[in-house]
Amino acid sequence: MDQGRRKFLMKALLGSVGLLAFAAGAFTLTSTSASDDGEASQSSSANSLATVFAGTQAVSQSLGSAEISVRVVYFGMPAIVTGSKKETVSLPSPAYLSDLKSALVKLHPGLKDMLPAMLFLVDGVTATGNPRLENNWEVDILALTAGG
Repeated sequence: MDQGRRKFLMKALLGSVGLLAFAAGAFTLTSTSASDDGEASQSSSANSLATVFAGTQAVSQSLGSAEISVRVVYFGMPAIVTGSKKETVSLPSPAYLSDLKSALVKLHPGLKDMLPAMLFLVDGVTATGNPRLENNWEVDILALTAGG
């Protein structure tokens, strides 16, 4: 399933969950206002409503926390600094090249001063600007003087 269709389905699901929570809350308030218990039933309805909305928030957070995995391949000095030629980095979706760079600096502080002088190939194409990254793409990092 492509990313655009996935986002649409997530938004539709979140909208449905929100509508369900609203309807359940309205039903709870309506049904408790008809009872004779007064304050106790209003307190119960508030707790029920809070539970419904907490559930909606949990679904929203779990759907919004989608991650992508990006394979990073280092050439030359970056491989020496990181101590590896390849690694996989997980990023929250949507992710851009700048997000990957920030994550790499956190993982490997020695890259911080090097990254501005590096060439980035995003899924085999020279990166210009700040391209969006997709799940399972490969990003190659090499020094401009080492072949770029």
